[in-house]
Amino acid sequence: MQTNKETFQALIESYNKGIQEKNPSLIREFLADNSVENLKDDAAYYLEILQLRAGAFSLFGELKEAGEEYRKGYSSCSKNGKWVYGLNWALQFMAEFSFKRGDEKIEDAMSEGVKVLDQAFQDLPEDKYQEFYHLCLTNVKAFMLLTSGKREEALAIFNDCKFTPVPIPEYNDKESLQMLFANFTKGFAVAIELKNLDLLMNLMKVISIDDQVLYSQGNLFRVFYETLVCAFDMRAEFITEFNAMFKIKDALTTLTPEFSKFLGLIGEQDFDKLDEFFQGFDKK
Repeated sequence: MQTNKETFQALIESYNKGIQEKNPSLIREFLADNSVENLKDDAAYYLEILQLRAGAFSLFGELKEAGEEYRKGYSSCSKNGKWVYGLNWALQFMAEFSFKRGDEKIEDAMSEGVKVLDQAFQDLPEDKYQEFYHLCLTNVKAFMLLTSGKREEALAIFNDCKFTPVPIPEYNDKESLQMLFANFTKGFAVAIELKNLDLLMNLMKVISIDDQVLYSQGNLFRVFYETLVCAFDMRAEFITEFNAMFKIKDALTTLTPEFSKFLGLIGEQDFDKLDEFFQGFDKK
């Protein structure tokens, strides 16, 4: 009889083989292997395989099945880890933007993601970073509400956020607050789509390390752009997410036309039009 470690390693090898060879049949074989259930008494192994299974289902566009894999493991998470697991579960539904199956499918997927995030909010650990974790979840939930047609709700949930600037030591620590930086563009997407100056400034305040730039009376786009570039330079996960959003800009054309337009102008590096675009922001 295999040990848990042997079962885990066999499943990892099966998954890696299918992915490396880009072979759908091998990936299906991995998904058909129910030996993952033998790992239930070892949370670390069990959760890792479940997340790989979820990712594999996502490759086939089977997002409900992906969600079920996450659901199986939620109770096995540590108290401090549940919110991150829940966030990763919700983010699985973002894959819908890449499938080009229509706005209705996207709206359904985002609605499912919001349900998962509601539980993640309940499971936030009470530590010194709680408000940053809360903002991270809010950024994602707001984007999901926005893209499921609930624009007013998307803006309103930021009322519970504190928008405290990230302390410089944490900003410089590449291991600290990774989930916050990795999901920050989604918050910016809401501010840009709704052209809400207050929200945009509050979000910039969190990740800006140059108050002189942030509170200057200069051109709004230039202030925003300098804030972005600085974050790009400091936090790799921030630019990774921004690039990922850029890749789905065409899928966002009807759901978030203003944000999609912004991404297009950024891609063209058309700073004159971007200056003009940001002149449309008003305090709400």
